[in-house]
Amino acid sequence: MTGHPRTGAAGPAPSTAPAGQALLHGGELPEPPVGTLGEALLRATRTPHGVVLVDREGAGTHRSYRALYEDAARVCAGLAAAGARPGARVILRTADTADLLTAFWACVLAGLVPLPVPPGTPADGLAEAVAAVGEAWLIGEDAPAGLPPLLRPLGPVGALRAARPGTTPPAAARPDDLAVLTLTSGSGGRPKAVPLTHRHVIGRAHATAVARGLGEHTRSLNWMPLDHISGIVMFHVRDVFLGCHQVHADTAWVRADPLRWLDLADSGRIDTTWAPSPAFAQVVDRLEEGRPRSWDLSRLRYVMNGGAPVKERVARRFLEALAPYGLPPDAVHPGWGMPETASGVVDSVFRPADAPRRFVPVGVPHPGVSVRVVDERDRVLPAGATGRLQVTGVPVVRAYLEGGTPRPAPLSADGWLVTDDLAFVADGELVVTGRADGLVELNGASWYGHEIEDAIEELSCVLPASAVARAFPADGAAASGLAVFFRPRPGIAPAEAEERVRERVRSRFGAGPAHVEALAEHELPRTATGKLRRSVLASRLPGARRGHPERKA
Repeated sequence: MTGHPRTGAAGPAPSTAPAGQALLHGGELPEPPVGTLGEALLRATRTPHGVVLVDREGAGTHRSYRALYEDAARVCAGLAAAGARPGARVILRTADTADLLTAFWACVLAGLVPLPVPPGTPADGLAEAVAAVGEAWLIGEDAPAGLPPLLRPLGPVGALRAARPGTTPPAAARPDDLAVLTLTSGSGGRPKAVPLTHRHVIGRAHATAVARGLGEHTRSLNWMPLDHISGIVMFHVRDVFLGCHQVHADTAWVRADPLRWLDLADSGRIDTTWAPSPAFAQVVDRLEEGRPRSWDLSRLRYVMNGGAPVKERVARRFLEALAPYGLPPDAVHPGWGMPETASGVVDSVFRPADAPRRFVPVGVPHPGVSVRVVDERDRVLPAGATGRLQVTGVPVVRAYLEGGTPRPAPLSADGWLVTDDLAFVADGELVVTGRADGLVELNGASWYGHEIEDAIEELSCVLPASAVARAFPADGAAASGLAVFFRPRPGIAPAEAEERVRERVRSRFGAGPAHVEALAEHELPRTATGKLRRSVLASRLPGARRGHPERKA
């Protein structure tokens, strides 16, 4: 339960891979102090800390870990009374964040397997979840009409709390039992469920703590949804494991004014937080509008930058803009992870390069994790060569659930998880270049969509974190080439902005886009973490088929 209050004090063990190969090892992971999530929550009740929830009005409510445990135990009794037995899947669909956490931990204590989904998920979205996890229970208020027959509603958390007075002893759990489920994006077909065991989740939390010196004295802040793996696993469960003070703010409230993120960091004496690159860009943009603050950000030591491509220009400007407020120059930590690794498992310290870099290193693996870059035959490439990224280790899953049945994940012959990312290794660090399906051919050269987007967002007529660049044809589009979508700044004529975007792409990349379209904010669909949904925008292309929205990532 101890830990250094200054995060970043420790670092991952150096790689022991052969020199010159694109292979990195994070070293051995020490045995964690607990083996299951229920044990982690029970241990956290012995600390003075807990969870602060900041609502859509900006008001905060504190609940100790002891109170969370006791409330979850009462709901656990209600679950038992309703007939939910250990091992059953439970979909959590509630707009009340406190109820979501209570239900999550009630499931853990009851030996059930929770799957949080966004509030308001319609019946067809629930049907997709059931198609992945199989027969399931549903907790939440106002269940939509037309529920799939394999989904049995239990009602809201309050009803379960009142169903049976008292509590129920926690179910016995083992490290390799299922602990939590999360859905893949579904962009390539029906979503699959990622089955994370207690060992996966605890191992990932412990590895991060070891790598970055996190402990009971850590003070963390998250403002991404708790129905997303980043909010519930990467932050909330990790911080329960640490027994530390944690703050979770309403996502929409922060998005309405991104500076609220750092208002909370200042007032809450936060040292650990995170956001994708779009949020970093939006903070700088708001500060440049002349909205100074009186922050003291000197405690912020671990600002994770993940969930979207890490951009050199954005990270540099973020550090420069916040330096007057005391943000340490080594505070930003680019990283990489995915639901199949229980979230982030690689990270680094961002240090601006002397010359602009095309790609930013995301660092070295945490203890218990190894990564490698291979060719089409799964042979490890030399350092510096780009190939497919593969990962293995304690938090890495080896199967998905489809129809409630385990199906093998894409694995190499020797058991490494095959990802959709391309990468290389340079100077002992992993550099993720982009997704294999994100390459765009322009004038005989290959570029990643996020590189073109970054060049577009440099323009003064384009709002930050609003550009999408992708190749088409897609979904039956009649034409082919590069398509660009973006949001112009207020007061800029869309036609003028579109022409400037065309010229920027032409001058920077040697060929103009075939389709450019300025959109309003409501026409830019985003995921739960704020990333733009590229496949939805493809439906706007000439000749494209409509009506195939992408699920959240």
